Amino acid sequence: MRRSRPGRTKQSATRIAHHTRRRLGILLGALAAASILIVLTAGGTPLAAQTKQKKYKATRAFVVDKQSGQIRMPTQKEVDEVVANLTAFGQRSDDTLRQSSSTSGTVKRDLGRAFSGVVLARPNGDGTFETRCVFTLEEGVAFLGIVEDTSATQ
Repeated sequence: MRRSRPGRTKQSATRIAHHTRRRLGILLGALAAASILIVLTAGGTPLAAQTKQKKYKATRAFVVDKQSGQIRMPTQKEVDEVVANLTAFGQRSDDTLRQSSSTSGTVKRDLGRAFSGVVLARPNGDGTFETRCVFTLEEGVAFLGIVEDTSATQ
């Protein structure tokens, strides 16, 4: 049987655990956003034209509100930013990769930073986060619950 610390009730320990989970969730959300930004600055690719052609909408809440700590649906602007960031991240040309051949006939390509994944996090209702490393726009939007909005006028 666990012994509690003197002066701490079970209720206060539960409250502390809840606040810790919420802070951790906010931190993980911020880290996910920061990782996308890091990838964008490393790639140097401007926002892709593909985001102008297709409209997307969110089907699940994945934004942790900074003020309340509650999970909410993203705004259209937030959806557009995520799609633009994932699109820019996913567009890597393999034309510039260095290639070398060995005497045995094998060919080696140095991927460098061109095909790195990005870690995304989405909040769960219990205060935890689910993470996934994605490599394409399609993987990223599927994980976050973003779909093409076919009702939008082109």
